[in-house]
Amino acid sequence: MDDRVQQSRLSPPPDMVIPPQRYSGEANHAEEAARIFRRCWMFVGFTDDLRNDNDFITADVAGTSVLVQNFDGELRAYHNVCTHRYSLIHLRPCGNGKPVCPYHGWVFNRDGVPVGIPGNREYFALDDAAKKRLALRRFEVAVRGRFVFVRLEPAGPGLDEQLGAYGAVLDHLSDLFTDRIDEGVLPWNANWKAALETALEVYHVDATHPETFKSYVKKVWICSYEGEHSRGVSQLSDGSARWWDGVAQKMGLPRSDRLESYDHYLIFPNLAIGVSHGALMSVQTYDPVGPDRCELHFRLFLGETSKPQTKGGAARKAVEANVSGFNRTILGEDQRVAEATHKGLTQVQAPAVLGSCEERIAAFHRAWLARMDVE
Repeated sequence: MDDRVQQSRLSPPPDMVIPPQRYSGEANHAEEAARIFRRCWMFVGFTDDLRNDNDFITADVAGTSVLVQNFDGELRAYHNVCTHRYSLIHLRPCGNGKPVCPYHGWVFNRDGVPVGIPGNREYFALDDAAKKRLALRRFEVAVRGRFVFVRLEPAGPGLDEQLGAYGAVLDHLSDLFTDRIDEGVLPWNANWKAALETALEVYHVDATHPETFKSYVKKVWICSYEGEHSRGVSQLSDGSARWWDGVAQKMGLPRSDRLESYDHYLIFPNLAIGVSHGALMSVQTYDPVGPDRCELHFRLFLGETSKPQTKGGAARKAVEANVSGFNRTILGEDQRVAEATHKGLTQVQAPAVLGSCEERIAAFHRAWLARMDVE
């Protein structure tokens, strides 16, 4: 699967890193939205939530509310804003229902056209041509495996080209990890980049996670790169590996035959995927909601059990509670240092010092600087 992924190491420290001033400020936030988040294919959810006619998901892509909806088996993406008086249309993160504005009841069809307007004849007198001019703005949508992506600006490479060799990774993960066991959205008082960087190195583990992640993995971090994206692999500790072996056997959980350690992927700009011992998948996005705030959206998946009698049982519930609690604790520890780092970034001018143990951060910085056209 990863034969085409080039193995490399950056020469630390890098000549260029993201200046601390670029982690805050409305102008920087707006420029990132225009140059990165509107031009990249952005992960917005899973086809799991879009299986049926009129199933929908919503997402905020750097300030733009997006809906993806199943119209008779076809996925289409639109601006989730009514063209009448600009209320959001779908107010929930996912569900089932036609695109109906909750404010005045305008109904939009598969082409984004308002075909149901209460009192149209009496109050608006909009003919078909006028209705078409009020169609929702449409966005590109593409799927790889079960991962759904949207792009706001139409120009640029297709999704498969942007993903490169990691497209096959998403296919593999989609086939294996089908059972969602936890999901949440956590508000962080930190720029999305400062938040994301907590996931791109294990150098911080001893100090930040002394009672949690420190004992989960060994102090080995092998990195590789695919375009703007990156992968870090760390060996699980012997105790963690034994625990997962026992859980997989007792619960009848499938395991990846390709990802046997702790494998962590970054799909630029903000999609982070971690796989533990081939048995658990964590999917996280670090979504900017302002220059000084982001939301961490996390999902945890196991594979479909070969022992269906274990689902809903006490042992299975205990495993899920253990895994979910462990994940939430680690995220809380990362949140603490990300928010502390963001406060520090607003008070300095000099660039950060990156060591060889932080090479994935250096690679992320280079990709960001290139996208932002910073020389």
